[in-house]
Amino acid sequence: MKHHPIKTVREYPFWMKAAVTLGGLSLLFVIMSYGKFILMPLAFAAFLSMLLNPIVNKLESWKLGRAFSIILTILLVLVVFAGIISLISAQFVQFSERIPEVTERLKDTTADGIRFLEETVGLSQEQRTNYLQQGLTNVIDSSGAYISSFLGATTSAFTLMSLLPIFIFFMLYYKEMYQTFFRKLFEQRDGESQIDEVLLDVQEVTQNYLVGMLTVIGILAVLNTTGLLLIGMEHAIFFGVFASLLAVIPYIGIIIGALPPLLFAFLLGDSLLQPVLVIAVFGAVQFLEGNFISPRIVGSKVSINPFMAMLALIIGGEVWGISGMILFVPLIGILRVIFEEIDELKPYGYLLGNRIEY
Repeated sequence: MKHHPIKTVREYPFWMKAAVTLGGLSLLFVIMSYGKFILMPLAFAAFLSMLLNPIVNKLESWKLGRAFSIILTILLVLVVFAGIISLISAQFVQFSERIPEVTERLKDTTADGIRFLEETVGLSQEQRTNYLQQGLTNVIDSSGAYISSFLGATTSAFTLMSLLPIFIFFMLYYKEMYQTFFRKLFEQRDGESQIDEVLLDVQEVTQNYLVGMLTVIGILAVLNTTGLLLIGMEHAIFFGVFASLLAVIPYIGIIIGALPPLLFAFLLGDSLLQPVLVIAVFGAVQFLEGNFISPRIVGSKVSINPFMAMLALIIGGEVWGISGMILFVPLIGILRVIFEEIDELKPYGYLLGNRIEY
């Protein structure tokens, strides 16, 4: 009787798998840190391309041609973006007229605080002067670094804005080529149908997330502005829209957006009641956004658990700054969708998700 050899699957020890995984993650972190000048605009372009793809498909169905449809879609987005920037700029010009008054009140408040510390702690005039000189020296020493960072961020923003339309155009124009590339890359391993399903899921999740986030931002702008108008807050439109735009940074965006109106109300308000009302308005909006608005509009398919979202915010901020804080949370959500479609990676998809199973 002829015996056939039995194929054995070689199992690698856990320590080797862990070492390879750790080395791969470290290499990925280095690549993303040093390659952010090209990876960051590519990530933004990929998100926006998936968002604009239905519009391009609709224009193509009208026999306008792919290139013309893409250009027309990008021009439409630029017009809408320019309108939003104009609205915010007009509101900011009105607000900037009060900046000198805010500065003077801040100086007076600081002086009152120093006098309070002198009376409470017992600081002498000489000690107060030394502390003030030391603080001014630190500010002057660090101002150069802040100015350099600001100029670098401004240059990066302009570079990103100039590259985005080009990247979006080519990603939409050659979209079938990229889909075919993934089919050819994984067809022997997973089968073409599964790859198509994963690609469709990623595109659907991304579109739902981006459209949902834009809808949430619009609703938050209305709620913030309405609440600030009801309590008699000056420049309510500017503060409300500004805070809603920061909602693209999950969990902490609304908190950061609430600080400028809170400081403004504290320094220029008639009483301490208005800062309390500002906190109440943003607290109520935060409660509605976290418990009713985002779960119903954005949906749960892209949701990840808060701990993973916090890690994504920290790592994204460290790697790509504010852009990383905006991009990494939806990227983790997309990874969760991909992991749940692949049997070997389903445990990692479960770990990233927000559903507890025992």
